[in-house]
Amino acid sequence: MIRYHISIFILVLLACILQQFLPAVTGMYDARLHILPLTFLCCVVTVGFSPMLILAFLCGFIWDAQNTLGSPGGDLTIYTAPADQIRFGYSIILYFVMGIIMQGFQPLFRKGVWQLSAIVTGFATFFYLLSEYLLINIVRGEFYFPTRVFYQIWISAAITMVCSPLLFFILFKLANLFDHTIRYDGLKKRYFRFQKSEEEEHV
Repeated sequence: MIRYHISIFILVLLACILQQFLPAVTGMYDARLHILPLTFLCCVVTVGFSPMLILAFLCGFIWDAQNTLGSPGGDLTIYTAPADQIRFGYSIILYFVMGIIMQGFQPLFRKGVWQLSAIVTGFATFFYLLSEYLLINIVRGEFYFPTRVFYQIWISAAITMVCSPLLFFILFKLANLFDHTIRYDGLKKRYFRFQKSEEEEHV
């Protein structure tokens, strides 16, 4: 189990690096694949509540460190021309909320209904992007929501959702590799193997 948790933390770090090289699709309102939120969402539905909290903090911290600490951006006392961005730490809260949403569908996911969780990743990504933009509006002190931004948000969420089966496939492979049970049928297989080994011992 520990090896699986380590593997998904490494997967999150790789997603963070890959995110820097994913360009926006100019022909689709500059929408892009948000691989880091997607990796987080797919991972948290396979683990317990405590690892979810750690992942939420890690992803939120990394995201804010990349987007709010560099110049331009950041605190007025440090940078002379900060951008209109949310303050450091808000992303951690948003990732936590997304994690709670995904954890709510974990019982169905453990029964093998991963398709529903894949759809929820799209809604959770839409919630994250929309919340982030609304928070930026609050920081600006005005409400400005052009149609282009709405298209960018929902298309980005749709692209991210379409890629979720690939992430689940990778996670299933990692779970099998490191003997981590993320589905109830895996528990049944372990139980039957245990029963069979006991019968062989009696024979």
